[in-house]
Amino acid sequence: MQIIAKGKQCIARVKLDSSNTQLLSGLPGFHRWINRDMLFSPTGANINYIAKHWPDAEWNSEAKIFLDDYIETIEQATRNRTFETPPIDDFAFETKPFEHQRKAFYMSRDKENFALLMEQGTGKTKIIIDNAAYLYGKGKINCLVVIAPNGVHRNWLNNEIPAHMPKWCPIDFIYYYSGMNKTHTKKFNDVIASKEILKVFSFNVEAFVSKVAMKYLENILLSHDCLLVVDESSRIKTPGTHRTKVITKLGKLAKYKRILTGTPVTKGAEDVFAQFKFLDPYILGYDSFYTFRARYCVMREFDNRKWIVGYQNVDELTNSIKGHSYRVLKKDCLDLPEKIYQRAYVELSKEQRQIYNSIKNEYVAQLGDDEITVPETITRILRLQQVVCGWFPSENEVKPINKTNLRLKALLDIISEIDAKIIIWARFRADIMAIRAALGDSAVVYYGDVSSDDRVIAVDRFQQDPKIKYFIGQPQSGGIGLTLTAAEYAIYYSNSFDLETRLQSEDRCHRIGTTKNITYIDMEANKTVDGRIIKALRNKKSVADIVNEDPRSMFLEIDDE
Repeated sequence: MQIIAKGKQCIARVKLDSSNTQLLSGLPGFHRWINRDMLFSPTGANINYIAKHWPDAEWNSEAKIFLDDYIETIEQATRNRTFETPPIDDFAFETKPFEHQRKAFYMSRDKENFALLMEQGTGKTKIIIDNAAYLYGKGKINCLVVIAPNGVHRNWLNNEIPAHMPKWCPIDFIYYYSGMNKTHTKKFNDVIASKEILKVFSFNVEAFVSKVAMKYLENILLSHDCLLVVDESSRIKTPGTHRTKVITKLGKLAKYKRILTGTPVTKGAEDVFAQFKFLDPYILGYDSFYTFRARYCVMREFDNRKWIVGYQNVDELTNSIKGHSYRVLKKDCLDLPEKIYQRAYVELSKEQRQIYNSIKNEYVAQLGDDEITVPETITRILRLQQVVCGWFPSENEVKPINKTNLRLKALLDIISEIDAKIIIWARFRADIMAIRAALGDSAVVYYGDVSSDDRVIAVDRFQQDPKIKYFIGQPQSGGIGLTLTAAEYAIYYSNSFDLETRLQSEDRCHRIGTTKNITYIDMEANKTVDGRIIKALRNKKSVADIVNEDPRSMFLEIDDE
């Protein structure tokens, strides 16, 4: 076999018999026939495949560059996996890194594209700040851009950068928000125009519905040598969304790129594609999600739709990303205190039980209808969850079922026995308002309607002010990127249906800085959807996964709990 370079692609030329034809057609990455030659992308997966099946292949001088780069990547990855203590050079850390942070820093610092797949609470942010200072000191970048969830993007500037950025590194930083006033806009533009410093910009990931935000980021990337970071990159894991497409397109303008996530995979291999495509499509070897899915996902057709029912070639996929990522779990690198899980059982009022059973029975009767979709089923579970929280769901609003909410009363009984700071996670805005009214000035709130400024204040007060005992938050809004290590308890008044959201929210208080055991209490109304939701999440599944498998189980088998 001969391998000939053709620009950024390669051509495989071999005697075409049935065996060679079949083998070449099995290349895992991008490939297509051109007459009797095979054009392919020189990705790690493809090169490894060819080296395995044609070990004596002749690579011309240009193509051998790709082969040598691949060999070096594998050797480097091997070295990175085997040494325990990276060598110390003259880089001056502002804050001393943990051993796993130092290893991640040395693995990633010179890479154009890299993924920090580190569990929540292991200190990913510090590594990026050190990386940015290092690249600035080497003259490689003059700008750091962070895209993060709402509230978290401010935390980078207010807390993380001041804490970890080396004092020898001159910086100016500012955040972007939709509808910036004239004063903030002027300051933003002044930072863009400033010279001979490291400029730091943070964007809320939700801002990219706005063409203004897109234009600002595009101008920054075009006019600077940037390190572009997507924090909590699972927010761009869905290939077809507008947000993912925009950020991926803009990412092509960045000199260096990083993704940060503790949960790169929540459903399966399909979650990896868009995140690594943002870094570089050549890492995985696929530009098309559907081609990628065909290689790594097992598909079956149900109800005229294709569904993922399993996975294949997982080792191959793992090897593709090894040289471009670092994965670590808290249990492997931190001596953190134990997580303790408990349940607190709640009674339903007579009226609640009647309403619950009536709605449930109606839904169960309709489950045999083939037209009832997965999203509709999940919506119905949500309605039942509202009932067990004390609310009667209607078209435009929810109304209290009873004057006295037994769930709220049970919560107050629980916290009255706890002499420590507590996070209270509640899914519904009505619950948050009711809990806040009951707890008064001893509580702060953090949910979708709270402004970015007030979110920052809420976190700071909970962490620093001894008078603030309670942090009341929506896991969908506050479960990502926050440090709430002042808490010793986290109570789930009502759960999100999404596994990633649950894991993220748990780790707000179980991370670097935690010194005491953390107790997680799930409130559960007996013989209701509460039990099934909790069971799914503790079994590391989202509710949608259970509904896909067997929607009836959410309703019919609940009494067995």
